[in-house]
Amino acid sequence: MSSDAPGPLRGVAAVVSSYHPDARLTDLCTALAGQVDLVVVVDDGTGDEADAVLADCAAAGAVVVRHPRNRGIGAALGTGVAHADAAVAPAWYLTVDQDSALPGGYVDALLAAADGARAAGLDVALVGPEHVEDVGSRVAGRRGDVLLSREPLQSGLLVAADLSPAPGGSLLDADLFIDGVDTDLYLRARTTGRAVVAAAGAKLGHRLGTVAGGGRGPRLVHAAPFRYYYIARNRVHLVRRYGRRAPGWAVGAVLRDVRHLAVTTLLVPGRRARWRATLRGAADGLRGIVGPDPQGPGTRQSPPSRPEHDAPRER
Repeated sequence: MSSDAPGPLRGVAAVVSSYHPDARLTDLCTALAGQVDLVVVVDDGTGDEADAVLADCAAAGAVVVRHPRNRGIGAALGTGVAHADAAVAPAWYLTVDQDSALPGGYVDALLAAADGARAAGLDVALVGPEHVEDVGSRVAGRRGDVLLSREPLQSGLLVAADLSPAPGGSLLDADLFIDGVDTDLYLRARTTGRAVVAAAGAKLGHRLGTVAGGGRGPRLVHAAPFRYYYIARNRVHLVRRYGRRAPGWAVGAVLRDVRHLAVTTLLVPGRRARWRATLRGAADGLRGIVGPDPQGPGTRQSPPSRPEHDAPRER
């Protein structure tokens, strides 16, 4: 951006990852258009079947960028960040999944939370909503009037443009491919002394994954078997990267993963496929393998309702 170019109106660019999109993506672009300076949609190798939806997004005012092949959520968001930076050089990026729903005033609430936290003396790196559908409250505690956030989801997350870069120099870690991208952002913020806060009253509509159980019994959100490869592999990478600086997170994250596998083994069909994917992912993590699964087709594989967050959850 040249020095005489006009600055951003609000300092926020939304970056949306797309893969086998449907009409929800158009609705999302329309909702975002009035809340941010720029909306960039990056379709991650869907192909011609996405033409109509992406044309509708462009008509709604979004900049549409297309990857010729699937490169993963980290790379898709990274492409969007690069385009947004060249266009408006924002102070914040709002990263969003195609199947999330943002109500009116959502970005205002996150910016207000950032301003309040900064007024309280916090160096804010990430701002998420107070509540996420299928997850619940994200509040970890308070510092005065400021809500401190648990590890946030990538979707609906306000990310400071000056957050320290991932290995390789980008804001997002494309090597993770999928799962753990948001965890990496969170740990980069926390291990450099920066705050992660939640916006009071802000709610994100977001379906996390497949739900088993319900009623009076346990409600278990779980992922497709192939996702467990990335969950395990990237957990190894992130524990190696941050374990010494964030030992509490590392121990807790591994214990939650083991607990989840134990519960799904008992309650959810497909246990063998999940365990095979998990063990292979852990082994590849120890070998330092990154990017798409070398034994898979190199795609996200589960088009419409895939969770982007790094760990399935029990509720």
